[in-house]
Amino acid sequence: MRFLVLALALAACASPSDAPIDSQTAAPADTVRADWAEVFESFGAEGTFVMLETETGQVSRHNPERAATRFTPASTSKVFNGLVFLDRGVVQDVDSLHAWDDEERSIAAWNQDHSLRTGTEVSAVWLFQRLAREVGRAVYDSVFARQPYGNSTMGEPLHMAWLDGSLQISADEQVAFMDALRRGELAFAPGDQATIRDVLPLLGEGTGWRLKGKTGWGIPDDEPEIGWIVGWVERPEGDVVFALNALADGPDSEWDMISDRLRLLRALLQSAEVIPG
Repeated sequence: MRFLVLALALAACASPSDAPIDSQTAAPADTVRADWAEVFESFGAEGTFVMLETETGQVSRHNPERAATRFTPASTSKVFNGLVFLDRGVVQDVDSLHAWDDEERSIAAWNQDHSLRTGTEVSAVWLFQRLAREVGRAVYDSVFARQPYGNSTMGEPLHMAWLDGSLQISADEQVAFMDALRRGELAFAPGDQATIRDVLPLLGEGTGWRLKGKTGWGIPDDEPEIGWIVGWVERPEGDVVFALNALADGPDSEWDMISDRLRLLRALLQSAEVIPG
């Protein structure tokens, strides 16, 4: 049943031109990885991890119930928003600079001019909020009608949707969306999808593999902070798409959201033998 849920999410993210799946080919059973609990615990974290092996369709999960639960996407939504900005023409060139508004913010890297590429890399909130306001609610609604993203809901004000909890997405849906982007099968122009694949930050690489992904850090009101990393590992033997959703496992946890998300992701990928240990 859990594989069916992700399969339906994959179908929702695919374009209408997708070739039908051979009805005689049985999908591999999804797997619950109990051993991944120990990896989370070693970082003082809890959460969920979903991994899709694209060559076989094998889906592995830690904490399937949480994997199916929607949360604020935080800055992982910059992948979707980047596609919308290109689609609507508010961004013509991902390397053209947009002028900083001179308002000092808490993260020093935000306090300068940014392009869509650099703004995605450092999660420059002001840039994406400005561009989202230029797009407008009616356009977002029309985009959601052809390409769902989580609950496809932009709250009020519009530019806070991915921060205030109105826009939500599950780890299962993140994997489906990122896999469709990887394949170029979202309901956006193929060229725009290729551009966003290029913009997606490189988080690590080694012999025979490259890790591409987007981080997110959600701080909902009266709820624990949520950390995301979504993306894929490029390998000659087949790409692996993933979504990590993590938070501290208690008030005394030594979990550090800034430094530990990527370390936890790499540990999980190493335990699955996706990247070398």
